[in-house]
Amino acid sequence: VDHGYTRIAHLSGPQSISIGRNRLEGYKKALRKNGIPVEDSLIVEAGLHEEAGYEGMNELLNKHKKNPIRAVFAVNDPAAFGAMDAIYDRGLSVPDDIALVGFSDDIRAPLMRSPLTTVRQPARELGKRAAQKLISMIENGNEPIEDIEIQTSSKIRSSCGCN
Repeated sequence: VDHGYTRIAHLSGPQSISIGRNRLEGYKKALRKNGIPVEDSLIVEAGLHEEAGYEGMNELLNKHKKNPIRAVFAVNDPAAFGAMDAIYDRGLSVPDDIALVGFSDDIRAPLMRSPLTTVRQPARELGKRAAQKLISMIENGNEPIEDIEIQTSSKIRSSCGCN
């Protein structure tokens, strides 16, 4: 949004799991906050794996031939990797034709043909906090359920076209 993209699609995760629901809601919230209408046709429930990202990106490209998408936010990096393959297989370029952003900062993200811009998620810290919660539940019995939130950050690489 800060770089002028207004037709931003979303390859969402399965809506049956919280990651899929939460990231879709975050996508919608970011658009609304910036005065961009949410278009249902720009949202495809893909999945969390490369194959699903590939299929979801092809669905978006097929749906929007007349009014092409300029940017895509994928639920996670593997889905973004699949989307990137689909874009290249169509003879298009990342980021010249379509900017792409993932989520998680997968170890492969900087190694892609167009290094992937991503939301860095501190997995080690998240795992540590989850393990502490589990140990506390085992030791203390009835622990209340709580959400664990860890601060994320952006890792800008060339796939977003803003580098």
